[in-house]
Amino acid sequence: MTKFQISSLASLQKAGISVAFVAGNRSINDKNIKSKKESLEKFNCNLQPLMYVKAEKAIKDGCTIVDAITEDVIDEAKADSYIVILDGQHRFRAAMENKEFPLDKLYLYESYCDADTRDLLASSNIDTLPWNAHDFIHGAALAKSDEILNYIKELSDLGYSFTTIGEIMCFRSGVLTKSVYSKIMQKEDVDLSEVNIERAKLFLKVARTKFGDTFIGKKYLIRPIISLSVDYKFDN
Repeated sequence: MTKFQISSLASLQKAGISVAFVAGNRSINDKNIKSKKESLEKFNCNLQPLMYVKAEKAIKDGCTIVDAITEDVIDEAKADSYIVILDGQHRFRAAMENKEFPLDKLYLYESYCDADTRDLLASSNIDTLPWNAHDFIHGAALAKSDEILNYIKELSDLGYSFTTIGEIMCFRSGVLTKSVYSKIMQKEDVDLSEVNIERAKLFLKVARTKFGDTFIGKKYLIRPIISLSVDYKFDN
């Protein structure tokens, strides 16, 4: 049976170890943090240990990591003084925001699975807490950083709705689904032939001369444009 060591955040800090996150990991959800705070206060500990890998491993696996507090990028020269939380960043943030929570009651363990850090990140988050639609976009862009996915993530970060992003990129709905992004995270081959990034960029360039991203990011503009372009019926 595989054995693993449970440590407290206080003991790690005493040993000079700081916490980092993978850049591009899922966005922080205030509602989720509130729920984690309530759990920490109720039980005076975290019911499930946070999972981490050493920063050297994360960097070796091609991840960019940032300090969990300052958000500064951590380079290899400082990697030996960091761990990277892959599952539990909301629990970590909840504990940090509760100044009275004892850090010797926040427990962590090093992943015992010998797998790529990006695979661990994607799988552990999906297995422990279902992602929302935009988390899948972030996960896919993290697993496969290319022009298309980075542009999709840029729109997601601007607040564009998940469905609208797909329609801007493909000029129809139902192509860029959560299943597609999940397959990308698992390094499966997916057909992105319907994505037309140049058309998407042209649409946004013209649209931004009249409207802001908050309005463009909803369905009200792209759908009439698509309807004028092709004879198409939307899924919803």
